[in-house]
Amino acid sequence: MMERMKSAQLQTSNLTNNDLVKDHLRHLMGGRSNVKDELLCHFVFRERPGALMKFSDALSPCWNISLFHYRGQGETGANMLVGIQVARTEMDEFRNRANSLGYEYELESDNEAFQLLMR
Repeated sequence: MMERMKSAQLQTSNLTNNDLVKDHLRHLMGGRSNVKDELLCHFVFRERPGALMKFSDALSPCWNISLFHYRGQGETGANMLVGIQVARTEMDEFRNRANSLGYEYELESDNEAFQLLMR
């Protein structure tokens, strides 16, 4: 199918193995946005009482949450996609706070799927 599309000069991207699409973006197709200084992060943590509150308490009150998508996975934990407006000058502070949580996380702002589908 991709070869047929390419031969018809249609731009194609294979997002089959993109976890961001599988876990989050397929649920968020509401349109494109261009939020200033938006940092897209994917957090994974064990679902426990207070885990989400711990996350929100770790954020600076100066940062705006521009996107939030939470997917509970039962015993395997929870996946959370969050857009946070963080000025470039505050990136070190963001990393320090995110690392102090002890949750696994990945910056997704440069993810091909995010750029293609949401920007």
